[in-house]
Amino acid sequence: MKIYPILLTLLLISCSCQNKLEGKKINKAISPIQKSEIKPNEIEQIEISEQHFRDSLYNRESKHYISKLEEIPNTDSNAYKLTISLKNGEKLFSKVIDTRPQASQINYCNDLYTVVGFACGGPCYSQVFVFTDENRPMEQYDYGQKVKNNPNFIAHIRDEEFKELVIHNFKNSKELVVDISDNNFWNYGQMDSIIMKDKNLFIYYINEKQEAIEKVINLKSILK
Repeated sequence: MKIYPILLTLLLISCSCQNKLEGKKINKAISPIQKSEIKPNEIEQIEISEQHFRDSLYNRESKHYISKLEEIPNTDSNAYKLTISLKNGEKLFSKVIDTRPQASQINYCNDLYTVVGFACGGPCYSQVFVFTDENRPMEQYDYGQKVKNNPNFIAHIRDEEFKELVIHNFKNSKELVVDISDNNFWNYGQMDSIIMKDKNLFIYYINEKQEAIEKVINLKSILK
């Protein structure tokens, strides 16, 4: 009978120690960085950086233009208003675009167009091109990709089997299809890099065997 009080005492001691250890672990896990450890000027810089990032989603500048994206509240359609102005402050025009609310942003812009992108379900990503020429209709492409060195060209995906990359020329609306059937499917047709040099397009991506691929495509057929 004497053994039971001893076992009970050991059990209580064990539980007490374990609770203290768990308490220390929890306190360590949830303990935040004390504000006193961050200097006031560092906090200010973090806040400024975050604000710049948020602003960059809805405000972009090119060499001569400023683009501003605003969501239109209380509308039946998924509408945003994009305003393009000159850098001297003169407003050129505004256009309403039908994109997903609270899910659209300016991806990038140049003197030819402003690109507003939004997720369209799963890996799908769509982009609307709003041109600085007010009279030119907007154009929309899925899985759009920039071509470095030349804003007149973009690449996009038309078929979600991701076996073909379509090269589009904004100057004449001509297109060229490039076979990328050996690309890694889980990249969803996104190339590592697309660079234009002279009249050739250099396309870089990883294939299904995890090998680096370089393709050189002559653009002669869609240049004129």
